[in-house]
Amino acid sequence: MVSCLKSWADPTTVRFRPSGKVTIFHEISPCDLPIVTMRQISRPYDQIRSQCLISCVLLALVCTSASAQTPIGPPGRPGTLPEIVDDEPELDDIRFAIGMAASVSPSYSGSDKIGFGVAPAARLVWRGYSISTSSVSRATASAGTNRSAETGLTGPLYRQNSFAFGFGASLNRGRRIGEEDARMGLKELPSTLIARLRMRYYINPDLVITTTLVGDVLGRQKGIELPIGVGWRRQLRPKMMFNADAGLTLVDAKSMDNNYGIGPMEQAASGLPLYAPKAGLREVSGSLGLVGEPSEHWVWVARLSLVRLVGPAAKSPIVKQAWQPSLLVGFAYRFTLY
Repeated sequence: MVSCLKSWADPTTVRFRPSGKVTIFHEISPCDLPIVTMRQISRPYDQIRSQCLISCVLLALVCTSASAQTPIGPPGRPGTLPEIVDDEPELDDIRFAIGMAASVSPSYSGSDKIGFGVAPAARLVWRGYSISTSSVSRATASAGTNRSAETGLTGPLYRQNSFAFGFGASLNRGRRIGEEDARMGLKELPSTLIARLRMRYYINPDLVITTTLVGDVLGRQKGIELPIGVGWRRQLRPKMMFNADAGLTLVDAKSMDNNYGIGPMEQAASGLPLYAPKAGLREVSGSLGLVGEPSEHWVWVARLSLVRLVGPAAKSPIVKQAWQPSLLVGFAYRFTLY
């Protein structure tokens, strides 16, 4: 079993390994995309009550996902480019999305083995502040999708002209390793709280440069990361959006060591040589995505991503393959509670 290193939210996922074993793990992937709302109409009390019950179930799903304890699965680090859509602070409606996402990706960062998994996708948003578990639940045909959309709690801070600033926070459930993980040289890490500060500069409405400062606010894992990237989108036809992005991620020595270092304990368990990576460039990456809206409330997402580990990360003894491809597909149903 390979455990999750940095996940911004933690929906339970079933992963099927190439060996045929079935593993339960918690995974999310890599801000504040708009969810299309229904027109306001009068509703009888029973209908409003039923929507309140649906809302409670959705909130319970999000909270349960964030509070689970035992992550097992591939690492999900902060990606190279957050979403490029405005935070919609003017909308007072309470909006929801719920669906499913399926992914095919390496079993851990640097692995040469591929597995696949499925996970629920959910989101609640009000006045630009949102809680979400997957980029699938954040996508729209007017905004698109992105490999490294922020999940967890996100919100706007300040915007003026072409500059926009925002924040994010999410539970990082750490990594618990088994015998198989130890033989690969992976480290056990404690759970913690991750905070993000992001800045976007809009060159034009469809082209944006983004940088995000990511850090461990509790100091349990330590480590600081700085993803920088550029994203572009194009409307292919009504209700269908194409997205492309490229970027890189800089990290400090502690973050690099958490992911790719080999200490005395890992050496004893795996037989791999000691390795203490330095700070620097960890990866370059890119993705291509499509989002379609067949109706007012339904949305589907397909996204192909490719990460290239470089520098100290690529030289780590645990890295078997520097090129890390992945595929995400999913769907969601959006609705509004007035």
